[in-house]
Amino acid sequence: MSWQRSRAGSFAAYIALTIAVLLALFPVFWTVSTSIKDRVTSFAMPPVFFDFTPVTKNYAALFASPVFRDVYLNTIVVTVGSTLLTVAAGSACAYALSRWRRFPGRRPLEIGLILVRAIPAVVLMVPLFKLVVVLGLYDNRWFMMLVYAAINLPFAVWLMTSFIDQIPRQLEESALVDGASRLVVVTRIVLPLAAPGMAATTVFIALLAWNEFLIPVMLAGERAKTLPVYIAGFISARNLDWGPMAAASSLAILPIALVTVAIQRYLVGGLGAGAVKE
Repeated sequence: MSWQRSRAGSFAAYIALTIAVLLALFPVFWTVSTSIKDRVTSFAMPPVFFDFTPVTKNYAALFASPVFRDVYLNTIVVTVGSTLLTVAAGSACAYALSRWRRFPGRRPLEIGLILVRAIPAVVLMVPLFKLVVVLGLYDNRWFMMLVYAAINLPFAVWLMTSFIDQIPRQLEESALVDGASRLVVVTRIVLPLAAPGMAATTVFIALLAWNEFLIPVMLAGERAKTLPVYIAGFISARNLDWGPMAAASSLAILPIALVTVAIQRYLVGGLGAGAVKE
């Protein structure tokens, strides 16, 4: 009887997980299907999901638009640059917090990191906007990259600290006794062992940067506009272009989905490694 109950419980769990996955993927399916509908079909009520003739004009219009190409390039540059900067700085800070637990000001520093991430970003936008205007850096994607990195840095430090805590200190102590420098220990021992955690952190930071809306809508004009702002531009008081907006949204989903699938093995390992706190 016990194995029957166990089998029934496993079957129920699979059913529940299947339903959860379908519910999670349904908005993606709806977006992609809408992107290949003509204007009349996209406004049909009730919605048409399968019985329609696919069209490619929504994607063709986007690829033909130089504005969309510039916006897509801006998003890639800002996301990649800010993610690399955030993960690099976050890993260094996390290593220091993990290995040197007792130093003056540690506790206020940790509280400050949490507060910076907890404060709503909209609170910072007015003084940040004034600073940008004074410095003449409005509509500058390189400055936006720095702002992205500064806002996401506490999250990267918090994640990487939990990953580095799982690496045994004895490995580093043995290398130091054998004559290795601290830099060699970090680059040859810590970073390779923390690679799954860095992969997980990179994906999360890239997601935050790729989907960021408030910062570019406040600090960017036409030259540094990013995809979230561009997609929101399809909604106006008099018009709503479902097809082109869904096509742009589908293309916005694609890079993050491909990167996540490509590093899935490291991502799962990183999530598991950071799940236990010593």
